[in-house]
Amino acid sequence: MKLTRLLPALLGLFSITIHAAEKPDVLFIAVDDLNDWVEHLGGHPQAKTPNIDRLVARGTTFTNAHCAAPACNPSRAALMSGLRPWQTGIYTNSDPAQSVMKDTLTINRHFLAQGYNTLGGGKIYHGFNSEGRDDTWTEWAGLFPSIKEKEANMNGLNNGHFDWGPVDAPPSDMGDYKLTDWAINHLKTAPTDKPLFLGVGYVKPHLPWYVPREYFDRFPLDTIQLPVTKDDDLADIPKAGVNMAKPQGDHAAVLKHDQWKKGAQAYLATISFLDDQVGRLLEGLDASPRKDKMIIVWWTDHGWALGEKQHWRKFALWEETTRTSCAIVAHGVTQPNSICKAPIDYMNIYPTLCELTGLPLPDHVKGASLKPLLKDPEAAWDHVAICTHGRGNHAVRDTNWRYIRYEDGSEELYDHSKDPYEWTNLAGEVGMSDIKTKLGAALPPADSEVKSTSGGKGGEKKGKGKGKGKKKTAKDE
Repeated sequence: MKLTRLLPALLGLFSITIHAAEKPDVLFIAVDDLNDWVEHLGGHPQAKTPNIDRLVARGTTFTNAHCAAPACNPSRAALMSGLRPWQTGIYTNSDPAQSVMKDTLTINRHFLAQGYNTLGGGKIYHGFNSEGRDDTWTEWAGLFPSIKEKEANMNGLNNGHFDWGPVDAPPSDMGDYKLTDWAINHLKTAPTDKPLFLGVGYVKPHLPWYVPREYFDRFPLDTIQLPVTKDDDLADIPKAGVNMAKPQGDHAAVLKHDQWKKGAQAYLATISFLDDQVGRLLEGLDASPRKDKMIIVWWTDHGWALGEKQHWRKFALWEETTRTSCAIVAHGVTQPNSICKAPIDYMNIYPTLCELTGLPLPDHVKGASLKPLLKDPEAAWDHVAICTHGRGNHAVRDTNWRYIRYEDGSEELYDHSKDPYEWTNLAGEVGMSDIKTKLGAALPPADSEVKSTSGGKGGEKKGKGKGKGKKKTAKDE
């Protein structure tokens, strides 16, 4: 009698286990501070990224993809939560995320609750505290210790981690190399009775650009090409934009110390190191038992400027600082070597993952799924990409136009079909009102934007977010 009663329960549990095991696995790759200097986006003619290109060629590459915020903390918080900065108050790296995120069903928490084995390593959020609580991963490895150059300020700028130069050490001493080893091991050994969500967060090419000398040797200094720039590019930029550029800061120091070519060389070298790790990760995936049912999500948290508009770093609303490298590979949905030019942003990632894996969509996630574009990159798409940097400061990007509106009401407008470098601000020109009105309609009313979690306006401060992982910990860059 007892066995008769128990049998339906056992059969139900068996059915749930089988159903969970049939769900696709997810390889979720986040990259810190990588802009469009990858071969498939053509951001720099000397970029060497064969392995990154090999990865994105497996599925659909989004060539007009943009972050939700041009800084690590708010970009990652937005993508992982499905909520925009003006909804959370997480506008910049200075705005604490944990107070908001502690009650938010983020991507990894959702997958964990839905029966996934969720493993995270490297940098997914901007510091472990940004997740807000501990019930977030099945296992969290945190950051892996990496080589640090003993003599700081190798480039002579005397500006903290805004530094670069070759180090005499093997690649295996780098944290991202160790992260790749960790990820490959889990691809091979993670139990197959549960679907796997494997978060791999690469730190490079985040500053400082210290990588083994062999990577610098791939880019001889006398061959380095500087970014294409215009001397008076800030002449038609409103004061709010110039304040973001900070031309008398990093750029002036780089010129004073003759570091522009060396900086470009170091960035290219660091990207090349990252590319080698991506190649190792792909080889590990292809050798694993999960290769045939693995969804791959590849994303970089924001762009990066190296002197365009006399600006360095992220922290601005122009193309170089908002554009990202983003691709999705999904067996049975995407076709190899697909290219999509539709404007997307990172509010699209959460709903896309839910639809691809068959997970329910949380009520708070309002972004549009990318699945129609994954099936047909030319499918109709009436959405725009929006990037926010500080309360009231936004950029809107569609197929051809970038519209920027600052908190003080000043504006910028660029026609990318004729002006890919954003050299000519058309915001004040006759005949542009309709375009500005159309793009501006996507932005929130000023009085609806929540205050920053730091209590200020969400202004950027230089510095590094800090956080500790529960296991292997390191300072969050």
